[in-house]
Amino acid sequence: MSAEVIVVGGGLMGLATAYHLARAGRNVLLLEARGIGHHDGSSHGPSRIIRLTYQSEDYIALARASFALWRTLGEEAGEPLLVECGGFDFGPPDATHLAALGQAMTRAGVVHEAVDAAEIRRRYPQLTPPDDVVGFYQADYAMLPADRCIELLAAGARAAGAEVREHEPALSVDPSGGGVEVRTHIATYRADSAVLANGSWIGPFAAALGVPLPLTVLKEQLAYFEPADPAEFAPGRFPLFIHRFPGSRTFGSGFPLLGEPPGVKLLLDRLGPVVEPDDPDRTIEADILATLERYASAMVRGLTGRVLAATSCRYTLTPDEHFIIDTHPEHPQIVIASACSGHGFKFGIEIGRILAALALGQPPGSDLGRFGLERPSLTGAWHNDTGCR
Repeated sequence: MSAEVIVVGGGLMGLATAYHLARAGRNVLLLEARGIGHHDGSSHGPSRIIRLTYQSEDYIALARASFALWRTLGEEAGEPLLVECGGFDFGPPDATHLAALGQAMTRAGVVHEAVDAAEIRRRYPQLTPPDDVVGFYQADYAMLPADRCIELLAAGARAAGAEVREHEPALSVDPSGGGVEVRTHIATYRADSAVLANGSWIGPFAAALGVPLPLTVLKEQLAYFEPADPAEFAPGRFPLFIHRFPGSRTFGSGFPLLGEPPGVKLLLDRLGPVVEPDDPDRTIEADILATLERYASAMVRGLTGRVLAATSCRYTLTPDEHFIIDTHPEHPQIVIASACSGHGFKFGIEIGRILAALALGQPPGSDLGRFGLERPSLTGAWHNDTGCR
């Protein structure tokens, strides 16, 4: 079988790529090793944050484009996908990226308000941040129903003609002439180009193509806390927030109620152990949960203390925690996209558009300089590797 483009991976990025390709009238084949919507990766769950508060204008531009595309997808489905809440970024004055957020938003024309701990508590008495906290309120903060977003992208791709093959993992991806060959246990497929978008599992594929990537996979976890009065934690009554700390890659986050389980979602990220992508262990780490329970008690008033559910997901991190969005340095018909580093879902529908353009040899229409394969934080792993150079 032949196609114009083969997409490897049916999580958010792969589905968004297939969605845009199919809607452009292209012949696209998507190969998913598990099933669409599986819970072994990074794309599942009831909610994700989407926001304009970023520390650089290129991310803000990606976010603005993503807001527009998510809004359009919801309108076409007849259901709003953006659940507007408003939200805060806050922390001590020297917290990671906090000052840069305000500077970048000002340069990019993002309307925001400076706040301190007293003002946060005045607006939302459910929040009890420490007295030294300062930060920003930004009204465009919203939630995305992640599982539903995945369902709509898959349905849209299929409706537009994409062939989506579930439970058919790619075993190898190889350049062949000016195109590619992708082998599975069922068949060998040929295409003009391929997009590698298989998340935590991309490492062996990139290495086989001479581009070993210095990726770290973490088993992260989060919990849903029972509210004493659910009405106090509905969207519009309770904000989204990101809590930043000095000199730390860990962030605290909180979400209003959305979907099931009916709890307030809280997490402290980048605390999980390093794991192999295929590690089946999803056991909740008791010490991390205990730390999160203490954080919830200190930061949020109006919770009963009962954890309704705790779950885990995967973070795939680059050393600088920026994405990888680029074509192979020797085989431009192979596009490599990975390592969303715990903050990629919001951008997925726009990144899919970019990946589709790259796979077709078209200009991406966005500034991708930060996300290239040849940036210093990545190239140390492969510049001396004879498979690529």
